[in-house]
Amino acid sequence: MKRFKFFMVLMAIWGIVLFSLNAFSQNEFLKKGREGNILFLSGGVGLTERDILDQEGKRYSLKLVFSNKKGEYLSDVVVKLFDQQDKEILTTVSNGPWLFIDLPSGIYHLEASFKTEKRKVPNFKIERGIQKFISIQWEE
Repeated sequence: MKRFKFFMVLMAIWGIVLFSLNAFSQNEFLKKGREGNILFLSGGVGLTERDILDQEGKRYSLKLVFSNKKGEYLSDVVVKLFDQQDKEILTTVSNGPWLFIDLPSGIYHLEASFKTEKRKVPNFKIERGIQKFISIQWEE
C-alpha cells in the first residue's frame, strides 16, 4: 500500500511538471511587443496557443488572421500599419496566423506581405470597445 501511494504521488508530481513545461513551451511562441504606444500579440500555431490567444486577444481592438486559399494558416507575415495621415505606426512579423493589435479609435490601413505577395487593406475603422476582425488570404 505504501508503494502504491508513493507511486501515485510521484505520478502526480510528474504530471504537474509535464503540464507546466507544455504551458511554458506554448507561451514562449507567443510574440508580445510594443511599438510606441501600440501593443501587439501574435501566435496561434497550435490549438493550445489559439486557446490562450482567444482569451488574451479579447483586450485588443484589431484581430488579423492569415491563411491561404485552402484555409491553411500562415505565419511569418510582415505587417505594416498606417494611420489616417499615412504615417507608418507599426511594422512587425507575425509569429503565427493570428495577430492582435491594440489601437485607439480611428481610421487605419495596412499592408501585409507573405513571401513575395502583398495584400492591402484600405481604410478600416477602429471603434472603442469593438474588436475589428480582418482575414487576409494568399494564393499559396
